[in-house]
Amino acid sequence: MNPASAPGPGERHGGHVPSWWHARYPTVRRLVRYATVGGAATALNAVLFLLLRYVLDTFPANLIALTLTTAVSTEANRRFAFDGARAHRLRGWVQDVGTVAFYACYTSVVLVTLHALITEPTPGQEAAAVAAASLAGGVLRYTVLRFWVFETGADAHPSGAQEGTARCSTTSHRST
Repeated sequence: MNPASAPGPGERHGGHVPSWWHARYPTVRRLVRYATVGGAATALNAVLFLLLRYVLDTFPANLIALTLTTAVSTEANRRFAFDGARAHRLRGWVQDVGTVAFYACYTSVVLVTLHALITEPTPGQEAAAVAAASLAGGVLRYTVLRFWVFETGADAHPSGAQEGTARCSTTSHRST
């Protein structure tokens, strides 16, 4: 390829989105990446649930799969959707526990409803119901991660550039 005819910085090249687009629409980029991680986590949750159903009842299998995939997806979101943003550790932990508690209750209600509607649902039907329920809660979880757990605003340092430094307010309170 002739270097003079090569696309310049920020121009469309090989099917990639131009760099100016990323700078102009960071929330859209973040949402697309969050949805990708969420889809993968939902699929992993369904697979784990189905595997655990061979040895456990519905509700314990759901809780174990949910706990594992919540922890994995939080870290994957931090790295991928939120560009390695620094996480507030206590807030991250509270968010993980809150997410597991929310989804455990929420998906349990979904499973109880499924069992009320279908006398003996298959593990596949149960996994599909849990996956559908998790999609609905994803919007709330994105909001919590974006505005409470990860530093993604003007004070954030992408890719952990200043990860070792403590952030202090004017009253010298350290963030967790």
